[in-house]
Amino acid sequence: MDHPLIARRQLIAWGALLAAGAALYSRSAAALGRIPLDGKIAMTLPWPLDRVDPHDIADPGAALFGPALFEQLYALDAAGEPFPTLAADAPVIETTRTVIRLREGLVTAQGAPLDARDALFSIQRAKKGAAAAWWGDLPAPLPHRSDRRALVFATTDAARLARTLSSPLFALVPRTFDPAHPDGTGAMTAELGPSRMVLRRNGNAARGPSFLEAITVEQASDLSSSLRSFEGKLTDVGWLGAGLHGARPGAQSFDMGSVAWIVLQTGTEAGTWGGPGVAQSLLDGLAPERFQRFGLGSMPAPTGSAEWGGRPCELWVHEGSAFMGELGRTLSSLLSRPGHEVAVKAAPAVEMARRRAAGAFSLMLGIVRAFSVTGLGSHIALAAAIDPKNARELLRRPPRLATFDPRTVTRTLTLGVLGELRVMGAHAPDVHLARSPTAEGWDLGSSYRAVPGS
Repeated sequence: MDHPLIARRQLIAWGALLAAGAALYSRSAAALGRIPLDGKIAMTLPWPLDRVDPHDIADPGAALFGPALFEQLYALDAAGEPFPTLAADAPVIETTRTVIRLREGLVTAQGAPLDARDALFSIQRAKKGAAAAWWGDLPAPLPHRSDRRALVFATTDAARLARTLSSPLFALVPRTFDPAHPDGTGAMTAELGPSRMVLRRNGNAARGPSFLEAITVEQASDLSSSLRSFEGKLTDVGWLGAGLHGARPGAQSFDMGSVAWIVLQTGTEAGTWGGPGVAQSLLDGLAPERFQRFGLGSMPAPTGSAEWGGRPCELWVHEGSAFMGELGRTLSSLLSRPGHEVAVKAAPAVEMARRRAAGAFSLMLGIVRAFSVTGLGSHIALAAAIDPKNARELLRRPPRLATFDPRTVTRTLTLGVLGELRVMGAHAPDVHLARSPTAEGWDLGSSYRAVPGS
């Protein structure tokens, strides 16, 4: 039996046929407890809106919007067990191999048909990055000789295979995939611009389209922009708060958990200050109250020193993110001291990725998405962000730890955890933001705007 979310969205698959008449709409809305099918919401967020790449562990667009645009072959239920989503059924063991078949008739939001070749492409593309660590020593998939919807794996560990493929880092995308024009099978589709994103209902959604007709997202120039526009009733969601000068009347606060870790990484240009554990040691010396306005979640009491002891350097941040820019300026002011100044340097995502891969920087601020909601999924992701090959050892021989606090594993890495990227703030009283089935982040496909007077 499929996940309950599928049945719920199938009730509105119907409504994609809104042109069939108001009577059909009325019956559908009643069946859904007055959830409308034509609502729109607007928001202003301090994050880049020019790309969404589900296979990139450091992509904030994927952390915030990926679940609305993409699905993977399997997902995990409340008990942590995998169930088929885009796969037709559970992996099937055939003698010494395992076969996974895609559902019949899968197409992307843009109407591109999907088959096993796209699943193969998606897995291979993900494995070119940090997701290779989560894949571990599982064998590479091969196309089935006679079934265009099937992939063959030389393993009989079907449960592990399904659990691995349940990670959002292995989302199914077409072979023509372009992060600047993301095309997937999720509840919504996206149109991206330099500073604007429009999410629309995906009539081809594999598990049912969104309740909302559209979500318009504008890129904020600073952290105040989102709060100012929300307080002025120009938008429907306030990022990290209910208003700039005062709470908007009737605003409903929300905190839907963490979708990524915000991390500080040291590179080869830091010299001796780029060694394992240095980044976490610096972050451990910071006072949590200096970061309250960023909503980074629970931060430990300060220990040690947060003073940068390397030569004057730049702290690289994503130029399209007002959030990371302001966070970087706050962090650099706390790390700097005479003769050891740290200055913020903003750069495009492509340049950030190039330098990250080469280690060509002293300090870099970014995010890391977890492979799964388990503690081990976070630990391996943090290690994989540095070196996927070495991270495989964590998967092969998980450490025996009393806690899954990520700051334990980062003491052996050239990367430290500052805090969490949390989906939190306030929304208009008639807007209902749904929580992700994983309990981490929002489910924009299941969010809706209330019917007036209901």
